[in-house]
Amino acid sequence: MNLSIENISAGYGGIPVISHIDLTVAPGRICALMGRNGSGKTTLLRCINGLLPLLEGRVRVLGRDIRDLGRDKIARMISVVPQVSFSPFSFSCLDMVLMAGAARIKAWSAPSEKEKQKALAAMAETGIGHMAKRAFNNLSGGERQLVMLARGLFQDTPIMLLDEPNSHLDFANQHKIMALMQSLARKRKMTVLVTLHDPNLTHYYCDDVILIHEGGVRARGETGKTLTDEVLSCVLGNNIECDVTRKGVFVVVPKFNLVHMNEKVNL
Repeated sequence: MNLSIENISAGYGGIPVISHIDLTVAPGRICALMGRNGSGKTTLLRCINGLLPLLEGRVRVLGRDIRDLGRDKIARMISVVPQVSFSPFSFSCLDMVLMAGAARIKAWSAPSEKEKQKALAAMAETGIGHMAKRAFNNLSGGERQLVMLARGLFQDTPIMLLDEPNSHLDFANQHKIMALMQSLARKRKMTVLVTLHDPNLTHYYCDDVILIHEGGVRARGETGKTLTDEVLSCVLGNNIECDVTRKGVFVVVPKFNLVHMNEKVNL
């Protein structure tokens, strides 16, 4: 397994946010991490990337304990696409992508022409090759997200973590990004762990799903078998129904009691 998490607990100020979590993610598969805001999804990603000390348990990356690895070695194993990105300096998009190669480039050395071509290829793969010279901070939130994905691809690691990569993307680009990640997981035999809020995207593009509720794993398994009315209603906090349309399309929809809601907020 590329990634193995063994009974970990972690939090802030000694107070656990996630407790006793076990999971493995196999190469060549994309796994969704779902749960409400504050459930511990981002905390778990920080633990996997070695940024947050564990209260207990162990994270193994390619068989090695994450605590035994320096930041340069972690950067060669794990790439991260964050929720929101902003640079304090006016770097070009190409420069932002090239920075992900820092672990491969010797100190005080500039990226080689080969590295630049590899970065441009990663940008082309995400459909933003034409933006190489544009200023990163002048982009829209969605465009920045695409640059950060290209940066993760350029880093060329066996494991990629994506924290709500669709949060600033329009409908078409949400599906484009997920389809691309699905394809890359297969082609490169990558382990991809992505936090998502939309169970429909999870169902269409992810092989496996882990549902986090109140800091622990509520359910896990193959996506088609794990996304059920009961589990989603518990984890997402609404009356959720999974259905199949007349055209055979699987959909997940929330069922609200609008009369009760209107009375509650005095509409």
